[in-house]
Amino acid sequence: MRRACACVLAAALLAQSSVAHAQANPRSAPIGGRSALMGGTGVALARDGSAPFLNPATILNISDSGLAFSVNFYTFQATDLGSFHQPGAVDTARYGALSLPNTSLDSSRADALPSTLCLFLTIGHWGDNVEQPEPDTGHRKGRRKLAACFGSLERQAFSATASGYSGTSPQGVTAKQAVSIQRSWNRIYVGPSYSVYVTDDIAIGAALDGIGTLASSTWSVDTLVTGARGGTAATAYDTAMSAYSIDLGAMLGVMWRIDDARVFGASVSTPALHLFGHYDGTTALQSSGPGQSPSLATSSGGFSAPPPVRVGLGIGSETRRLRLEGDVGAFLPLTDLAHVDVQGTPNPPAVKSQPAVDAAIGAEYFVSPGFSFLGGASTDFTTLAPLPSAPPVGTLAESRTERVTGSFGIGSYGDGSELLLGLELSYAWGRSIAVDPVVEPTSLALVDQHTWTAMFIIAGSASLSAFRRTLRDLGRVVRIPASK
Repeated sequence: MRRACACVLAAALLAQSSVAHAQANPRSAPIGGRSALMGGTGVALARDGSAPFLNPATILNISDSGLAFSVNFYTFQATDLGSFHQPGAVDTARYGALSLPNTSLDSSRADALPSTLCLFLTIGHWGDNVEQPEPDTGHRKGRRKLAACFGSLERQAFSATASGYSGTSPQGVTAKQAVSIQRSWNRIYVGPSYSVYVTDDIAIGAALDGIGTLASSTWSVDTLVTGARGGTAATAYDTAMSAYSIDLGAMLGVMWRIDDARVFGASVSTPALHLFGHYDGTTALQSSGPGQSPSLATSSGGFSAPPPVRVGLGIGSETRRLRLEGDVGAFLPLTDLAHVDVQGTPNPPAVKSQPAVDAAIGAEYFVSPGFSFLGGASTDFTTLAPLPSAPPVGTLAESRTERVTGSFGIGSYGDGSELLLGLELSYAWGRSIAVDPVVEPTSLALVDQHTWTAMFIIAGSASLSAFRRTLRDLGRVVRIPASK
């Protein structure tokens, strides 16, 4: 409720244009089961749906044509916004020395959505026209692999629907708020990847992706304050928005097998090419305060939200029992993180960016060839520039958080297929915008935000040859009688 209040107020204060939601945590969604359970690593040793997105050269690590999937089967998230209902200074001339109790907004939500889905195809050596197996004989030059992937690389959502607050200060001032908010941010990548060994030890790869960024929100907040010196005060803020940005991006990667155990990987994404985008928003504001008149506005225009450029470096080691990998990723936003171009009304300020560096480490230990334990940890620092202490009216950036994650799980392997189960735990902290309805005129303020997330991961893969064997076996068992 409190957060809804803040967000809705921000939109209402625009009075001419609504608030868009610019997220700035490029690692906010896992992109492969094994990668997620190994702390988000994969620049050097990826062998699942994360390969095309972390380093396309590593798709050659997948030894057979097949299908890989990763499902965030169940996610539980709890968010706390401290002092949301009374986030800042109070207009003492009207409300007195107001001090409301228990003003934090707490919200929790559960979610179940797919993360990545990839089809990997072995296309043989140069000059070959048929698919062929890839025994690891060390003679790799000319091996090629093609992948087609769908992946959700960023996903954030917040919900505080039908929340209510009522608090009375020691001075006898009572504040009541009714808030509903639904907002989401999702960034989806779809496209092909290609990799080839140019020598027995060095592979290069490239990926080309269409990138869709989707943002939507619906906010409603109503505040009633009684017992104040200036009499009863009431405010109502309502807003709704939807926006999308379609961009085109590419990634180049290299993988170098230093020796039989050690592997080095590097990748770099290109600046995104913005193709088109659109933004629609409505805002309404009503207030009983002096000098404030009701307003209603609709806005429509262009929306751009290009992902930052990413440079990744990874070093890994593979032995019969153990896989280890450490990665470093640098994010270099060369443009604004988000920008709205509203027609006929003032544009909200663009979302400014800053560089960020993340690190990840992961391991997989094989108890036997068919069973393993996985674990890892990573950071997810934001590329969003610090929020101002007094957020401007019409700001596009609602919150700014940093995140750390830890993960662990098990893996099962056999007959060309694998299944991985595990848990990823994360904690995010930072600041969020909130509405301060007890000042004249109503303004925006910052409050502390803390989010705890637990995500159960189920992921796996199956080779096309295993599918064919299964269909062949079924054909032997199930006989269709010939028609007479």
